[in-house]
Amino acid sequence: MTAHAEREAAPFVPEQADANVRTVWYAADDSRRDAFALRYRGYVHAGLISPSPFGIYTDAYDDLPTTVVAALFRRGACIATLRLSFYAPGMAAPTLPCEKVYPEVADIKAKAEGPVVELSRLAIDPDITNTRYRARLYAAAIRAGVSACLAMDAKHLLVATQTKWRRFYEHVLNFEVAGPAQLYPPGDVPVVLLARALDADLKRRIANNMFFKIDAAELEDLKIRLPQLVRLDQPAAG
Repeated sequence: MTAHAEREAAPFVPEQADANVRTVWYAADDSRRDAFALRYRGYVHAGLISPSPFGIYTDAYDDLPTTVVAALFRRGACIATLRLSFYAPGMAAPTLPCEKVYPEVADIKAKAEGPVVELSRLAIDPDITNTRYRARLYAAAIRAGVSACLAMDAKHLLVATQTKWRRFYEHVLNFEVAGPAQLYPPGDVPVVLLARALDADLKRRIANNMFFKIDAAELEDLKIRLPQLVRLDQPAAG
């Protein structure tokens, strides 16, 4: 299958089991309506945004060439999504959504030894009400994001998350607080900035975790496809 085909919206597969979830990656110039529509539904359900006739939720960072979006599909429907925003040392224009909210990001960028990635805009289908399955989808989206970061040889990870998810990142992936809770749009809810290096310790944690463990063939495939989707070789447009 070509890289472009992998970026297309997943077709309906009748025999696909409910447990099988496929991740599709989108570049900034791809059609990402499935992901943005799910993001909209999740944010409306959470009370973060008001209903809109357009039925999607997006912002300026979605259109940067340094952004990729992951969409998790089950039975042809997008049920979870996550955005990855990349910064490479030397880039002049803002590429990380969190840097306009947290002044601490400037120091992280200044000391960065390689690409910095912010995981953001995570949303899950609000029609899925099983708490345990929603937690697994949340973890699956983060796993996809970390896999992409490994494939792109990122060195630093950032996530701005609501305080209720803080323990997940700290316990499972050993993130640390990089910035105190701030009112983060949309919805202006308290969100804490977490950070950690993508180093040997994180790779060890992933390898020893049955859920997060990444297959070598899967990683090699991402190493081929993802560089075609995100541009780190030039400053992003402002």
